[in-house]
Amino acid sequence: MTTHLTTTNGVDEFFPTPDSLAAKMLADVDWTQTQTVLEPSAGKGNLVECALRKRHARDVYQRHSLNVDCIEVDPNLRQILKYNFSEEKREKAYKMQRELDRYARQTLTEAQERKLDAIKNENRIFESADVRIIHDDFLTYNGAKQYDLIVMNPPFSNGDKHLLKALEIQRNGGEIVCLLNAETVRNPHTNSRRLLRELLNKYRASIQYIKDGFTSAAGAERITGVEVAIVKISIPREQKKESEFWERMKRAQEWDSKPKPESTEVAPSEFLDNIIAMYNVEVAASIKLIEEYNALKPYICRDFEREHSSISPTAILTLTVGTRSNCLQECDVNEYLKEVRLKYWSGLFENEKFTGNLTSNLQQKYRGMVDKMADYDFTKFNIEAVLAEMNSEMVQGVRETILSLFDKLSEQHSYLPECSKNIHYYNGWKTNKAHKVNSKAIIPTYGLFSDSSWHKEKAFRVSEAYKVLSDIEKVFNYLDGGITADIDLHGVLEAASYGYQKTNIACKYFEVSLYKKGTTHIKFTNQKLVDKLNIYAARNKMWLPPCYGKARYSEMNAEEQAAVKEFQGAEAYAEVMANAGFYLFDAATAVLQIEHQPIEMGEKSD
Repeated sequence: MTTHLTTTNGVDEFFPTPDSLAAKMLADVDWTQTQTVLEPSAGKGNLVECALRKRHARDVYQRHSLNVDCIEVDPNLRQILKYNFSEEKREKAYKMQRELDRYARQTLTEAQERKLDAIKNENRIFESADVRIIHDDFLTYNGAKQYDLIVMNPPFSNGDKHLLKALEIQRNGGEIVCLLNAETVRNPHTNSRRLLRELLNKYRASIQYIKDGFTSAAGAERITGVEVAIVKISIPREQKKESEFWERMKRAQEWDSKPKPESTEVAPSEFLDNIIAMYNVEVAASIKLIEEYNALKPYICRDFEREHSSISPTAILTLTVGTRSNCLQECDVNEYLKEVRLKYWSGLFENEKFTGNLTSNLQQKYRGMVDKMADYDFTKFNIEAVLAEMNSEMVQGVRETILSLFDKLSEQHSYLPECSKNIHYYNGWKTNKAHKVNSKAIIPTYGLFSDSSWHKEKAFRVSEAYKVLSDIEKVFNYLDGGITADIDLHGVLEAASYGYQKTNIACKYFEVSLYKKGTTHIKFTNQKLVDKLNIYAARNKMWLPPCYGKARYSEMNAEEQAAVKEFQGAEAYAEVMANAGFYLFDAATAVLQIEHQPIEMGEKSD
């Protein structure tokens, strides 16, 4: 839709595409043949919105979703773009529609009827749109996805480089519609402009010059007298080439094939750099395989007579993507890319280095996003974007997880006779229902022991015990901030089980005893972390006065002192004030310290 907000030389080049110009740019697009679109300078989304409207006008029933990828370098514009095509904005529109529909049986004013019709039409236009942001700087984009259409309004100062990049992406066929500074085409005084002119001539590009495209009369948000040119390029889809495999086999009858060069393997030291490199190699190799298969199909058809027929032959060898049946024997690159992205995003979310410190419910939440991520390239930019988005959600997730554990260890099971000792009441701020976790806790557990002869060599089932205790340990990892030396919980439990030890098993933050009657006894060995848990829960549940941790005990009024005294006493509170950085736990800080500690993205390239 637009240019970068600022170029490298600091010049403001944000010129949103006016509706009139966008309409001219997209006037000749055949929307019946267009499903995948790239907008590499997307800004707020003007061109994307125009494309959706044009496509809706051509196909009112919208039998196929328009698949739109956006690239935008400016982070502020990315946020605007993200909201403009978000479920949140769409839901607001549907809510407004429902409000007006509620009065549909009553008499509506003419203005209200027009408004309702307009809202319904807008909702129909955007309801099947599939719009996403896949990268920041178009000139560094290296995705392999193939697009039916690239529509763009790049920066006036280096539009030639952007259009050359688009031509590179569409080298195997596709449409390009680009808005350029007219001087870029008229005055080829640089090597890149001269190369661009050669390619425009080669592809017989259509060029339309417009002098008043960014005037107030044209409805431009920002005014400029720059003359622009609408460049339209149609690159024919590459015909199936002769198979290299087939030619190699023919030549093998005449001379021995040359020995293959030794392959070299790049193994980056960084975890993410390594798997991104693996992804890139796999994608490149697999796309080559798909191309070779499509070229080889005419030679491996079932019927000799149809080998050179215009009818698509039925091949003996079938190459499929995923697990779906492929009766038409079509192998689509974009379909393959979605499957391989799913593989790598799934692997990332399952990897201990990425999610190992998360509690089970948070791991489940992360893994639930895998299907959505299959539409995004497995790049450093997109991984960092996911980390940033999840990081904001994680703060609330960590808070809920810690409070859930607090409730479990204190009052959740207190109705059971043996667990009733868990709860320790005190009079909290404005309430007498406050409680906290003791140094010992008892929780009901089931399935830790088995009567099966298969488990007679072990005291208890290690996997079940690990499920119970790992979430407790991970919460204390958040509270601890990585200070305490790590202990392999699964290894400790396995050693105890094979040694037939069921009581006083020493773990990282507690000793645990497992009983066949269905209870697990936990004795905490780090009282400071238990105090920290109690303080965090009490502050979040508003059981402590608002000045807790901010004012000294002597500076509090009598009511505030009473609440603190009831909770822990003046001496213990003085310890908290002296070590506020430790005791006054912050979920956001914990996420930064613990969640992504094993992951180092490495230095960004310039």
